[in-house]
Amino acid sequence: MRRRDKQSLTITKLQKKIADQAVLNNITFSLSLGQVVGLVGPNGIGKTTIFRTVTHQYRADGGTIELDEQDLTDHPEQRENLFYLDNQHLFFRKYRLDKIAGDYQLLYATFDQARFMALIEKFGLQGSQRFQSLSKGYQALVMVALALASGAPYVFLDEPFDGLDLLIRERIVNLVVDAVADGKRTFLIASHNLVELDGLSDRVLFVKAGRISQDLTLEDVRQQAIKLQLVFKTKAIPDVIREQGRILTIRGRVIEAVFPHFTPEVKAAIAAEEPVLNESLPLSLSDLFKVEFRAKNAEVK
Repeated sequence: MRRRDKQSLTITKLQKKIADQAVLNNITFSLSLGQVVGLVGPNGIGKTTIFRTVTHQYRADGGTIELDEQDLTDHPEQRENLFYLDNQHLFFRKYRLDKIAGDYQLLYATFDQARFMALIEKFGLQGSQRFQSLSKGYQALVMVALALASGAPYVFLDEPFDGLDLLIRERIVNLVVDAVADGKRTFLIASHNLVELDGLSDRVLFVKAGRISQDLTLEDVRQQAIKLQLVFKTKAIPDVIREQGRILTIRGRVIEAVFPHFTPEVKAAIAAEEPVLNESLPLSLSDLFKVEFRAKNAEVK
């Protein structure tokens, strides 16, 4: 099947129950080509279930998945435009790498076997090696190579950096950056490695209570939010900090807090408290994670 250029993947009110428990509840988001999007949330929140349901490994209990306004339920051939490897259920663990490539040539009409072999050889691997004999890092590189060789415009990576050393992580990041450079491919990456995602992602989707609770463009967030390190004359925390900020840490009298909406009024209210120290700090994705998933009045240290 010859693909025409795809413009958008739209998931609307996606629902999924597992063992009669709602895991996904009205998941809604869209992806356009040329993006790297992070999928972020605590363990067990449903990130892998999103991947499995969107790629029809699980049957959705409600909602729609559309590629250029074509419902994947009515047009199953469109699934060839999605690529996802379920780390927990790899059918090819015992296969040779060249055998894996041959099988994926049958699954994806545009699979480029020569590119796959060139990529693994660049990593120092040979087609005669078996997947299960490789280290965790090289297994991760092989899976990314499969995704790239597939030609699928929408690629889902589930914890691609988990447990990998710095060199392997850098190789994966470079492969992803190069792959989206021409604007014809998008990666949706679920990862606990927020530092890696921070430098890689254009957008971040926060998964909370079975929904997408936040869809953030990091550049836009940093234009309206700020992280401050503050010290006041006493240990008492001013009301403006508690009401307008989200406190990350308190060490003695040193407070680190994020202000999601740092308006001139908030700035003036903080200044009116005459802080001994009022310093702006870099705002990271890890900070935003804490803001989203820590209860507003939770005790911090």
